Amino acid sequence: MTIPGTLTLQPQPEVLGKLLIVQQTLGVLASRDEQAAFLCRALRDIPGVNEVRFCFFGSFIPKRVDYVPIDECVHCKTTTPSVGLVGCGAVSDTGARSIPLRTSSKLYGFLILEIGRSAAFAPYAPYIVNTANFVATLLEKRETKEKLEQVLNELEDQVAARTADLLEKNARLESEIVRREAAERALHEAYELLERRIEERTAALKFSEERLHSIITTAVDGIINTDAGGHIELFNSAAERLFGYTAGEIIGKNIHILLPPAGGAKQANILQHLSGDKSAVCTRLEFEVQHKNGSVFPAELTISEMRISGQKKLTAIVRDITERKWAETALRESEARFRAMAETVPDFLFTSDANGLVDYISPRFYEYTGLSPDSKRSDWVAAIHPHDLERTISRWQKAVRSGETFQSNYRLLSAEGSYRWFQVRARPIRDDDKRVRKWFGACSDIDELVRVQDALEEADRRKNEFLAMLAHELRNPLAPIRNAVQVMGLLNLTDSRLLWVKSMIDRQLKHLVHLVDDLLDVSRITRGKITLKSEIIALPQLITRATEATEAMFVAQQHELSISCPDEVVLLRGDAVRLVQIFTNLLNNAAKYTPHGGRISFQAIAEEQEVIFSVKDSGIGIPPELLPHVFDLFTQADRSLDRSQGGLGIGLTLVRKMVEMHGGHIEARSAGPGQGSEFVVRLPRANVSATNRLKQASPEMPKS
Repeated sequence: MTIPGTLTLQPQPEVLGKLLIVQQTLGVLASRDEQAAFLCRALRDIPGVNEVRFCFFGSFIPKRVDYVPIDECVHCKTTTPSVGLVGCGAVSDTGARSIPLRTSSKLYGFLILEIGRSAAFAPYAPYIVNTANFVATLLEKRETKEKLEQVLNELEDQVAARTADLLEKNARLESEIVRREAAERALHEAYELLERRIEERTAALKFSEERLHSIITTAVDGIINTDAGGHIELFNSAAERLFGYTAGEIIGKNIHILLPPAGGAKQANILQHLSGDKSAVCTRLEFEVQHKNGSVFPAELTISEMRISGQKKLTAIVRDITERKWAETALRESEARFRAMAETVPDFLFTSDANGLVDYISPRFYEYTGLSPDSKRSDWVAAIHPHDLERTISRWQKAVRSGETFQSNYRLLSAEGSYRWFQVRARPIRDDDKRVRKWFGACSDIDELVRVQDALEEADRRKNEFLAMLAHELRNPLAPIRNAVQVMGLLNLTDSRLLWVKSMIDRQLKHLVHLVDDLLDVSRITRGKITLKSEIIALPQLITRATEATEAMFVAQQHELSISCPDEVVLLRGDAVRLVQIFTNLLNNAAKYTPHGGRISFQAIAEEQEVIFSVKDSGIGIPPELLPHVFDLFTQADRSLDRSQGGLGIGLTLVRKMVEMHGGHIEARSAGPGQGSEFVVRLPRANVSATNRLKQASPEMPKS
């Protein structure tokens, strides 16, 4: 192998010649400094070689090599020798001997060897050439290796690029595979969801069909389905019961078979409705239909139109309204009777809705008030006396809210301009759920009754005034009579007849004084002029004073009196005089209505909050019909005993009033005539609660 370039020996005065080695690839030589240094050392070892230099074009300078940088050839003065030159132009001009070397299209530098003239160069020429060729071979191997490395690097780059491209494509492919797998999963899930929905829709459709079938089968109304021509396609169980046909008998027949042979306009109208006339669809119609047995009955028909697969279908719902017609007839007759009654009775009848708005008033009201029947229903309030209006409206609204019976008295203005008293009473009419649906009321003329009541109240007032006046007038002559009896007591009377007369006068005088005092007390109570003097009184003291006041009567009648009271200290708060009067009257009443030698008990039981007193006798008893009235004024039992013991029938009235004024309660008990009587009094014990009850029961009244 030859070194690329030209080896030229040129005789010069100072040197034997120069060896020019033209290197094709400067980069290989320059990048291999150790080979260049080896070549230089080898050439320098040749005898006669003075200097070894590398010359390069351009500014590139290899390291660790002796060199002379040149911009052009020192011999031919050219920087770019032509391709195929055997040597440079300077060589050929001087006739220098040339050693042909392989040329190249690119020259980057020269290897110059200066050989001294005195040396014998010829023997070393082959060695130089061989050395140059060896170096060239090394360089060519290096170049080939580097080219191979370059190609390998390029191949590696291409492989890497291809691998990256393949990896990218593989990644895209894997991504696509993942995407397609996800799409397949989503498609599978969507398919499963679709299958579930189809199953659910199928189940729902089946359920809907079963439910529809159940509704149609169990419906109380007849359901008939026909095509556009009126041919029956569905006939439910209720329709079978209504018309008497079975579904097998009627399906396929024309619906005209269910209509009576009426003919004329009525039949045409019915057929028009059943043909699906738009004016009849979705409306309620009433007409007669025909049973299988030929009977005709009223029915209510509702027609609806639908389209199934583009075909017109009609559905008729039929209801037997025979009972409703009967009820409507009965209602009309009832309303007629009610109106006739409302126009006949003297009372004003009225009705209102659940909210209390009046919707009907009988004609009698308009006749009395002079209002027009065409006026508003709310105008009735204009006839009420202004002083009664607010109270009446308030009570009416309260009754409407609570649902309780309404009752009130008010004055109504007549057409003549005068007022009369009326009593109105209304009661609610409720449905099965106890809700108020209606109000029914009557307004009755009570003007005469009110006038009579006013007269009675006036008479009662005058009676009370008379009793008060009578009591005072009776007390006036009693005072001198009492004085006369006392004077007679001072005289030394020995005549037994005079003593008997004195005793009788004294006894009757005391009885008369007691009657007059009772009359005065009744008069004061009825006029609210009794004043209680509150004080604390012990129970034993109360019982002792009451029994002492009645001792004379008990002794005279030879009655047996038993007394029972608690051992503990029991206190009462009240008017001591009035409390003693209560039990004195009860004991006197028991002694008076008990036959000679009877048994009477006076018992007191202390409870936590009250004291219970009982006065029980074995006397004549009280009839059941009189028992509720024993405390009424001037009420007396049958007096089969001595008339002198009768009294005026006001003692128990006083007892009840005074017990109530002390915050207590009294009741009478008797098993009947001959069974004795018992009066039970309950009075509060002396404590804060009792004091409050006492104050509430007996407010201070003005003194007479």
